[in-house]
Amino acid sequence: MKQYAKSYELKNKAKDKLGGKYGSAILVSFLGTLIPGTIRMFVNMLFSPFMPTVAAIGNPAALIPSYLFSMILSLILSIVLGIFNVGIALSFLNMSCGQPYSVRDLFYGFRNDWRKALTLSGVIAFVNAVCLFPYQYMLDYFLLCRQEVWLYGAAIAMVIGLCIYIPITLNLSLSYYLMLDFPDKNAVEILKLSIHIMKGHKKRLFYIQMSFIPMMLLCVCTLYIGFLWLMPYMYMTETCFFLDIMNPKETET
Repeated sequence: MKQYAKSYELKNKAKDKLGGKYGSAILVSFLGTLIPGTIRMFVNMLFSPFMPTVAAIGNPAALIPSYLFSMILSLILSIVLGIFNVGIALSFLNMSCGQPYSVRDLFYGFRNDWRKALTLSGVIAFVNAVCLFPYQYMLDYFLLCRQEVWLYGAAIAMVIGLCIYIPITLNLSLSYYLMLDFPDKNAVEILKLSIHIMKGHKKRLFYIQMSFIPMMLLCVCTLYIGFLWLMPYMYMTETCFFLDIMNPKETET
């Protein structure tokens, strides 16, 4: 009979695996956030003249063309920059398994199987865009016109969108790890495998993710500096979750 580790056991295991490696883990996590964030900021600044402006306040429909351009640009950026997640997954897998690791691992997805990585990133980014587009559109329009009806609409759209988005992303959460673990499989096979493996485990992963919220709030109180230590901890816990699913303990029935 297979026995899976509890959330606190995975967190404790993550702390153990980070022992003596926290400096490298912080560097990988920091650069894995900084590089995509800087690229996204630069591109947004470059295309800022085409972004939604207050000129469209009088007519919500007038906002749609510029907002669609903004959404498409954001989607393209999310797809391309999402490839960094393959490198992050590789770095923490190597750390957890005692294998050599370096900052160069961050760019693994761009150097190896980039088409597969791009496909996986594209599917995840597309799900995000479709589920959250109504909420983002209504919220942005509220920020422009300050009419409360748009805020209420944004709140309803957010709840509905998250109810769809969360189960789908939980199903696909192991995609980048599986890409590294099964290099012979194509992107479609990896997505199907992730969905299959996550059957019966979505609640476990969701609980683990939610358990970090109190620490996230504390990190906000430290002017976000605390995230330098929290992000590696979260990444390693997720990595331990993946390893636990792939190699559970066998107990006698």
